[in-house]
Amino acid sequence: MDLQGIGALVACVGIPAALVVGRWQLRGALRTAEETARAGQVQADASYRAALDGVRAQGRNDHLQWRRGIQRDAYAAFLQSVLSYTNAARDKFIGSMFPLEETQNHIAALKSLETDMSHKAWVVRLEGPDGVTEATKNLQLSATLLVLTDQQYARRMSAMHETNARAHTHRREVTRIWELIPIAQGFWRTIGTSAMEESSENVLQELRNLFRTCEIPAGLLVTLCEPRDRVPEDITPFQDALSDFIRAASEALHLIAEPPAP
Repeated sequence: MDLQGIGALVACVGIPAALVVGRWQLRGALRTAEETARAGQVQADASYRAALDGVRAQGRNDHLQWRRGIQRDAYAAFLQSVLSYTNAARDKFIGSMFPLEETQNHIAALKSLETDMSHKAWVVRLEGPDGVTEATKNLQLSATLLVLTDQQYARRMSAMHETNARAHTHRREVTRIWELIPIAQGFWRTIGTSAMEESSENVLQELRNLFRTCEIPAGLLVTLCEPRDRVPEDITPFQDALSDFIRAASEALHLIAEPPAP
């Protein structure tokens, strides 16, 4: 065989070999591309999950901050309503003596403040948490009792004012009223019971007659003689209840501001 024939034969044998080598190279390239694509997909998935987790975490944080703002505003509004209610009663009643009608008007004017306090207390109780809810109930009850005590004092002062106002026309009768009032205060709790003595009934009847003569409203006799109610032992004093509420509210807001790590 001449050289030209040998070259042709080699060329014919080399073509299939080249095809085989080419196929191996193609398969290797495809496998590499596949692995590269798979690795890229894994990385993309990880990046997506990290981004999604970040968005979720930011969303939770934004929600907690929004929640904290809502509760803080509710706590502050309730606290302000309590102070407005108690301060208004103290400013109007303590150390002052008004005619009966003016005192009654002042008491009626407090009703709107009491209603506002009650409304804001319910908002706080709905917002919670339990510690703040309990402190809210205690503070509302303590504030109400404090104002009722101030109102009782104001009514007593008005009753004294109305009685003394008759002195210029009924001096002797008014003097006698003030002599009998301390006696009536001593037996007042026995009225209507078997413990009430006949002498006490005589004093009470004389006072009724004197009030009628002086044209003093009969209801003021009760105001002047009725003993002041003692504060129930299960009622927290106002200043203590106020401090308890502020402490509970601060603790609740702190927990919201710094949520536990997931």
